[in-house]
Amino acid sequence: MKKLLTHCGVWLLFGVFAGCQKSVVTPLDSPAGANSSTPNFTVDHLGRTILSWQRKEQQDTVLEYSVLSAGMWSEPIEVARGEDWFVNWADFPAVQAVSESFWGAHYLQRTPGGKYAYDIHLRLSNDGGRSWYDAGRPHSDGTLTEHGFVSLYSHDDRLGIVWLDGRAVAESAGGGGDHAHHGAMTLRSAYVDAQGQLSSEQQIDSRVCDCCQTAAVLTSSGPLIAYRDRTSEEVRDISSSRLLDGDWTAPQPAVVDGWHINGCPVNGPALTARENDVALLWFSGADDRSQVFLSRSSDGGKSFGRKLKVNERHALGRVAMAMYPDRSAVLVWLREDVSGTAQIVARYVSANNQLGPVRELVDVSAERLSGFPKLTLADDEVVLAWTDVTGPSPQVRTSIVHIK
Repeated sequence: MKKLLTHCGVWLLFGVFAGCQKSVVTPLDSPAGANSSTPNFTVDHLGRTILSWQRKEQQDTVLEYSVLSAGMWSEPIEVARGEDWFVNWADFPAVQAVSESFWGAHYLQRTPGGKYAYDIHLRLSNDGGRSWYDAGRPHSDGTLTEHGFVSLYSHDDRLGIVWLDGRAVAESAGGGGDHAHHGAMTLRSAYVDAQGQLSSEQQIDSRVCDCCQTAAVLTSSGPLIAYRDRTSEEVRDISSSRLLDGDWTAPQPAVVDGWHINGCPVNGPALTARENDVALLWFSGADDRSQVFLSRSSDGGKSFGRKLKVNERHALGRVAMAMYPDRSAVLVWLREDVSGTAQIVARYVSANNQLGPVRELVDVSAERLSGFPKLTLADDEVVLAWTDVTGPSPQVRTSIVHIK
């Protein structure tokens, strides 16, 4: 019998006792095997959930994916493998369907000759993700610097790519590429089509936080991205930009926190959208408080409303969310107790921002190895993925979350 999680301190086998909250998590057998980590969610052209992950196999790192259909994961399909990949708890690959036949994916590979350098490598498929081929790098600078924290999206039958780029760091450092002392990371984008042709590479922001995840969604008005910005005074709030008529709009703060921090918090935002209704979720340490905020937009990200604090206790961040068709949403983040233990917690928020109770989902490690939880909506059910590091080897787990 599958173990059910409760808030009552007992296992509920045949019902719900008075005053207790029933289970909010139902285990879903994961397609990822042992030594797997860094889960990521996207959807295909039919709206089905794609789960990708990395798995260690002797000296190789393998990128695999599976599709959720009728409540079951398909057999994993290999996208790429290699011995010289850059595998990091916070910077991870993705698999993105563009059309029924055209799919794209990316992984990160160490660059020979650079101590901290790594590049983004693209893989493409023209048979719906069954077979894959190399498509090079989306960046053309050739510098021995960092390129990563990628967001993929589908737009106009092309694969959109957004990433953090270190080429300006190399120029400032005289080719050394040590961004701890020189220059700034930039935010860039490009497109690749089904023939593997790259186009429209451009810079979006000339100075951004060094290693926070980016986020991208497709609204009715076009692509929208969110990321952690960085001012010359080291204020690192969340900014956004929209793609209009082939060019990205000038970056603007989504909502002002005023978080001054002399270093990267490794805590990027989450975005979700339905038509032009957008929700933005992020972590902030402004005013020496560890907080998670939600803000909404009804105009495709052109403007965002007031921010709503959603956490109740100390938050570690690492946020994710999923939006229902009625624009209500489920929000998740990592929470840490005074004892040092951590949990993935969730909170339901209505379309008019009425908050439900915070619910504990699963216990996790507060360390980096546990990575970032991911959340998606599949057939009106919320699916959670995370890296479980409590066993002899890390493994990606999946579950259904019931808190609406």
